[in-house]
Amino acid sequence: MKKIIALVLALAMMLPGFAMADMTAGTYEAAAKGFHGDVKLAVTVDAEKITAIEVVEHSETEGIGSVALPQLVEAVLANQTIGVDSVSGATITSDAFKAAMTDALTQAGADMEKMTAAVAAGELVEETLEADIVVIGGGAAGLTAGVKALQNGASVILLEKTGMTGGASAMAGAGTKATGSKWSIESGSTETAEDFIAQITENGHHKNHMPIVENFAKTLGTAFDWLVAEDGAAVPYTKKDGPSASFSGTGRGAGVVKNLTAKFEEEGGKLYLSTPATELIIDNGAVVGVKAEGNGKAYTINAKAVILATGGYGANKDLVPDEYEVFVYAGHAGAEGDAIKMVEPLNADLINMELINTQPNSMVLPSGLGQYCNPGVGKAYAAGGFMVNQDGVRFVNEVANAWDIMQEMKKNQFQFLVMDQAAFDGFNAGMTGSNIYSMEQVEEWLKDDYAGQPVLKSAATLEELAAKLNVPAEAVKAAAENFNTVAATQGTDEFGRTIKVAQATEGPFYAMQMHIRYYASLGGLHVNDDMQVLNTNQEAIQNLYAAGEVIGGHQGDVYMGGCLFAYAICSGHNAGAAASTAIAK
Repeated sequence: MKKIIALVLALAMMLPGFAMADMTAGTYEAAAKGFHGDVKLAVTVDAEKITAIEVVEHSETEGIGSVALPQLVEAVLANQTIGVDSVSGATITSDAFKAAMTDALTQAGADMEKMTAAVAAGELVEETLEADIVVIGGGAAGLTAGVKALQNGASVILLEKTGMTGGASAMAGAGTKATGSKWSIESGSTETAEDFIAQITENGHHKNHMPIVENFAKTLGTAFDWLVAEDGAAVPYTKKDGPSASFSGTGRGAGVVKNLTAKFEEEGGKLYLSTPATELIIDNGAVVGVKAEGNGKAYTINAKAVILATGGYGANKDLVPDEYEVFVYAGHAGAEGDAIKMVEPLNADLINMELINTQPNSMVLPSGLGQYCNPGVGKAYAAGGFMVNQDGVRFVNEVANAWDIMQEMKKNQFQFLVMDQAAFDGFNAGMTGSNIYSMEQVEEWLKDDYAGQPVLKSAATLEELAAKLNVPAEAVKAAAENFNTVAATQGTDEFGRTIKVAQATEGPFYAMQMHIRYYASLGGLHVNDDMQVLNTNQEAIQNLYAAGEVIGGHQGDVYMGGCLFAYAICSGHNAGAAASTAIAK
C-alpha cells in the first residue's frame, strides 16, 4: 500500500453561507471505495464547522489520486461543504472522498442539506494573455515540449484541463526506448535506428505510418540524451547492467512527470491547471492562439505557435470503435480526444483512427477500470501458473507474445489464471512491488462474500476452486495433470510452452479472472517531420504542432513495449524544438 499520508489543514476562514450548528464535536472515521481500494478519512468537527480532515490511508494512483486528495481537503475546509467540484482527472478518487466525508458528517449529526450544497460558480472574468507558445496538455509529451521550448528561449504557457499534470503518463511504468542514445551505446547495445524500425513495424503488423516511424527512430536517441542530461531536462532514469536500448524513469511515470513539471516551472513556464482549452484561435487558416476557461477566468491567449499534446481518445465512446467496448477500459479518464474536435475547422488530416491499443494479462480494479498485471503474471507463470477458459481447459501458450495471447483470449467468454501457493505468492510480489495493490486488499478480495472486482477465489482443492469459478472441475484437474506431466520432463506442450515448474498437487489454489484491456488510442493527427499538423491536402497548418498520443501512426495496431512513453518524450522534444526555432526566425 502506498505511504499513508496525513493532511490536517486548519480552517482559516468559514464562508457564512454554509454555516451550520448542532454537530456533536469529535473526530469521526469513515471510508469509501476509491480507484484501487478504500480511501479512509478522520474528520474532526466542533458544533459549527469542520476543523480538520485527515487522509488516514489510501491506495490511489501516485500522481493522480494522491494529488487530488489534498486539493479536495483544502476545498472542503475552505468552503465548509462537500459540494465542491471534483478534481478533474481523478473522478473516482473524488467520489470516494466525498462518500467518506458524507459518512463522517452524518455520524456527527451535520445538516447534510447544507453540507452538500454546491459552491456557487461566479461569472467568468475575461483576461487576455500573451505567450510565444501555448502547449495544450500537461502529460509527458506536453511538459517535454514546454521545457524544450523554454530552454530555446521561448515564453510558454501550458494549459492542463485536470487538476494535476501527468494524464496517462502518470499511470505509465515509464519504460522508455532509447535506441541510439549515449546510454544505449555506452551499455554495449548495437541496436540501430533501422533495427528499431524493423521491430516496431513488425510488432504493429505494418499498419504504422512509415514517415512518422522513421522520424521517431532517427531522433529518439537525441531526445533521450536531452531528457537525462544535466543541461537538458535532467530527469532521473535508471541504468541497467549489460547492453540495453531501453531504460526506466525513476518513480515510474508519476516520477518522470513530477520532475518534468518542476523543470518546466524552474525554466519559467506558466502552468495553468484545471484550465481546459476550449478552441483554437484561427486567422486566415493560421493558428494564432487559444481560448481557455478555468479558475474563474475566460482566457484569450495570443501566441505565435500552439502545440497540441492533449492525449488520446480512449475514454471517448464516440471515437472508440464499438468492437473495443467488449473489453475493459484501463486508460486515463481525461483521454477524450479534445484535440480532434479543436482541429475540425482546420480540415486536419487524421490517420489510423480505427485502431485502439489492447493488451492481455489484465485484472479489473475495485473501481471497475482495467489494470495491467505484467509485473505479476510473469512471476506466476515462472512458478507454474496457467490459464483456463470457461470450459476449464488451457487454450494458449501463456508466455507467448501479448498479441498471440490476446487473439486466443478473444475466442473465450472468460478466463482465469490458476495458481498454487508459490505462483500466487509470485503474482502478489510482482503486483505489490509495483504498488498496484496491497496484501490487505487481497485478503478482502479473497473473502467468499466479496462481490466486487477483481474476481479472485481460493480453495483447498482444484475441484472446490472450479466450483467457485463455475467451470468444469474435471477439465481443470485434467489441465493441471497434463501441465505437470510436461513439466516432469521440462518439455514443450501442445501450445509451444516449455514448462519447467510443475504446479503443486495440494492446495491451497487460487484463481483470478483475466481480461483484455484497452486504453491508448493509436490513431490521431497526421504530422510531418517538424511535428506540424497536416491538413487533408497534406499541407502544414501554420503555427500548429502536435506531440504524444494525439498523433496517429507511430505504433501500428498495437504498441511495442517502451514505445508509447518514448514517443511522448521524443515527439514532445521535437515539437518544442521545432516550434521555438520557427518563431525565432
